[in-house]
Amino acid sequence: MHLCRLQLFFFFVLLSYVSTIDMRIVCYYTNWSVYRVTDIPILYPDKIKSLHCTHMHIAFAIINPITLRIEPSEKHDTHYTDAFDTPLYLRMNSLKKRKSSLKILVAVGGWTAGSEAFNNILTNSSTRTLFIRHTKQFLRQWNFDGIDLDWEFPGDIERGAMNNSREQFNILIKEIHESFHNESNPFLLTAAVTADPTKIDQGYVVPDFCHYLDYVSVMTYDYYGTWDNVTGINAPLYGRNSSTEDDDDGQWKNVNTSMHYWLSKGCPANKLNLGLALYGRSFTLANGTDSVSIGTETSGRGLAGPFTKESGTLAYFEICQKLRVYNWTRVFDADAQAPYAFSSSINSLDVQWVGYDDLQSVTVKVLHAKTLDLGGIMVWSIDQDDYSGLFCGQGEFPVIRRIHDILFSTDNDNKQNSFNTTEATKFRTKPKISFVPIQRFTPKRQKITLTSMQSIPKSKIFNRGAKKNSPFYFLFIVWVYYLI
Repeated sequence: MHLCRLQLFFFFVLLSYVSTIDMRIVCYYTNWSVYRVTDIPILYPDKIKSLHCTHMHIAFAIINPITLRIEPSEKHDTHYTDAFDTPLYLRMNSLKKRKSSLKILVAVGGWTAGSEAFNNILTNSSTRTLFIRHTKQFLRQWNFDGIDLDWEFPGDIERGAMNNSREQFNILIKEIHESFHNESNPFLLTAAVTADPTKIDQGYVVPDFCHYLDYVSVMTYDYYGTWDNVTGINAPLYGRNSSTEDDDDGQWKNVNTSMHYWLSKGCPANKLNLGLALYGRSFTLANGTDSVSIGTETSGRGLAGPFTKESGTLAYFEICQKLRVYNWTRVFDADAQAPYAFSSSINSLDVQWVGYDDLQSVTVKVLHAKTLDLGGIMVWSIDQDDYSGLFCGQGEFPVIRRIHDILFSTDNDNKQNSFNTTEATKFRTKPKISFVPIQRFTPKRQKITLTSMQSIPKSKIFNRGAKKNSPFYFLFIVWVYYLI
């Protein structure tokens, strides 16, 4: 009898790890990040010290629209150069010497790639076959484990997609899958996809699309930016109250709605990765306004960061610098479950504002992904984390480490309550916030101005409230049974 109880106990010990053993952390690495002229070390792939990612995607390669061959987008991807020495593809593959289970994929496409090459591939069976043959040759040549298709415009005629691209793209996915699985060691086939419900319907026959892919990374960010002419958080977990907001965008522009839409269209949860952006969308506030709330009028993009040098965005480590060195004020928005920050100079004519993710909001989002039983997390991009550990006071790769700790932990409440922030951050928020896994409506937003904010103790900021069915509940029951 005791032997049966012991066997049952160890069965549930094994079961407790089943839900996490296959979970993914997909990390994108951008091949243009090496061009940054900075006083901090460049993040070369082989210099990544902590390998918390399960999959690495190097972005981006391009498709030659005439030959339909995959080609590197930068010379230093495949060639030794004076400036960068060893090719990035070789540097990336060297990571397998330290982590043999790591899967490395080449990401093809991207926002700037357009649709011409994909249209040419989809023309007929012969062009699809030619592309598949060239793709397998390229993957073998550079020892990649698979390909990540980042066509961002299937079905979008305004963006140059052919009329029947939705159906033809599914045919291509099916044929690549079948060809890859004819190999003794099949290549991985994945895709990065839109979070916009309208574009999802335009571009994908979702059940078949997800069936033939190993996983699907949803780009659940860029919901708000300077194109809106008002401030907004880059990737709110939840949306605004549709009963009090006239803006229809507020009903879908949030992570929760996007992930539920993909699920509702028939994509299996274990195939989906929730996307996290390690950058914020920044704004310059309009002159003469004293408001710093979400929805405040803006005059244009935020100033470029000193390291990434791209107006309208700031890398996570650049935001840490703003908070710790330049005394920006951080606000955690209870509705969106995400922070924003703004420059502290009240009299400035160019007040800066950024909506972003930090350790607190990342913790909530990863717990949300686990609540939905998703397959994992996707990160864009690893080179925007505080990889040097010099800016945030949280060690190297703080966001990637936090994702790993939460994703592969079964003690959600303890992890949720243990978020860390920089000491220099000023917290301004409502007195109590609880994590709600599935939220349909949110309370009406309270306007915040430069003169109306009250601080609260750090201990009040994040309330324990996450509940997720865990295999460890079973362990507890078995343990009690065994004691009896």
